[in-house]
Amino acid sequence: MTPSTTCACLPWPHTARRIAAVLALTLASGLAIAQAPASLKLGVIVGTSGPFNVAGAEQKRGVEIALAHLNGRLGGVPFEVIEADSKGNAEATVSEMSRLIERDHVDLIAGLTASNEIIAAIKPITDAKVFFFGMNGGPAPIAGAGCSPYYFNASFQNAQITRGIGGYMSAHGVKKLYLIGMDYEAGHEHTDAARDGFTGDVVGQSYTPLTQLDFAADIAKIRASGADAVFAFYPGGPGIAFVRQWAQAGMTGKVALYSNIALSEPTVFQAQGKAAVGIIASGNYSATLENPANARFVQDFRAKFGRDPASFAGLAYDTMMLIDAALRQVKGNIRDQAAFRAAIEHVRFDSVRGPFRFGSNHQPIQTNYVFEVAQRTDPGGAQRPDAGLYLKRVGVATENAVDEFASKCQMK
Repeated sequence: MTPSTTCACLPWPHTARRIAAVLALTLASGLAIAQAPASLKLGVIVGTSGPFNVAGAEQKRGVEIALAHLNGRLGGVPFEVIEADSKGNAEATVSEMSRLIERDHVDLIAGLTASNEIIAAIKPITDAKVFFFGMNGGPAPIAGAGCSPYYFNASFQNAQITRGIGGYMSAHGVKKLYLIGMDYEAGHEHTDAARDGFTGDVVGQSYTPLTQLDFAADIAKIRASGADAVFAFYPGGPGIAFVRQWAQAGMTGKVALYSNIALSEPTVFQAQGKAAVGIIASGNYSATLENPANARFVQDFRAKFGRDPASFAGLAYDTMMLIDAALRQVKGNIRDQAAFRAAIEHVRFDSVRGPFRFGSNHQPIQTNYVFEVAQRTDPGGAQRPDAGLYLKRVGVATENAVDEFASKCQMK
């Protein structure tokens, strides 16, 4: 009798189950391999033209230092950077976001410079399910009810870096306050936040167009109001113009000038010159913060650009390091979006700001400081790109603060 060729082994059902298990493992292994990309495409979109181009250029400098420190890899995976210009307006932002997602097929996106850009970007990134990492202030609607599981703000919620300055002004004798800022989301949010904790009288409030550079009439209104202090929100070019015209109008020393660090920091120090000395500004970052990550960043930034980094650069640098740390947690595999989202939500990295963590609405929980624009005394300082000015830390506005909109976010 010819021996059976089917088997002296295991019963058929057991064998089938075993084969199925092996196939399942093989398929799962193959799928995992397929999900871990050989390289990544990172879209970096900032306002390199338009009203916020000074800030956008500084963001690019921060990214440049970070990428050098990461040696051409994010989370251990080689990557390609694809740049875009948001131009400071919603239309360009939507157009460039669509290009990055639909034509360039980027895996991740980081950047944006202005709040109006971020509001415009939320729908495209959420619809496409592409993770976006914000490098600059997060507007209130997106921190609250409009929060998105695909948006992580690595910088600050707008009101967060102004919150506490109102109480500081009251503690330092301000009785009558005038509020002025650019007429867009961030301008309204920052000036409103400056009211918080202020116990005196707000004697006036006004907003100016994004492109306005002549503030003579506005300064005259402030003078006539009887204010003993003004809170002014003007980043970039408008901030240069406002501070210089403030000094030219003889207001320096007569009416105290408060802001957050968007008004006066290293990107505009040379243009503002001595007119900036004495400005009191709140903020979450300066080159003077003492921790190892910031020491390394500041040293290399100074070596390349000859001055201190502004917050726009520091927060852009942090954004890259945050992305790198989250990618390392998932070994570069972003195809499992739930795992990658969890890695971002619980990310730990060496921030130039010190301890960093996200709140439930994907906005950072962090400390807000108070700085004074001061003059260095070193020889030749005035010839430096920062005119020898720096942000001297003089206090703390809020400590490890959660933004006020977190309770309104129901993350879907």
